[in-house]
Amino acid sequence: MANFVFKETKQKSMKIAGIIDTDSMIVEVDGEEKKLVTLLSVFNGSDVEINVKVKEESELDEPTESNEE
Repeated sequence: MANFVFKETKQKSMKIAGIIDTDSMIVEVDGEEKKLVTLLSVFNGSDVEINVKVKEESELDEPTESNEE
């Protein structure tokens, strides 16, 4: 059986990159504190998907010839 769907999809997104304080629900972005409750208020009542990514970096020593096998 054939299936036909004709629809329009609109998507609203927000990306916040900073340090989060989950006790006070604040994210520090470029030295400025942003309240998550305020930022996310534009999505109130919406069906949302929330993704959280944590990135850790550490500097490594530069490889030298003595490290090669």
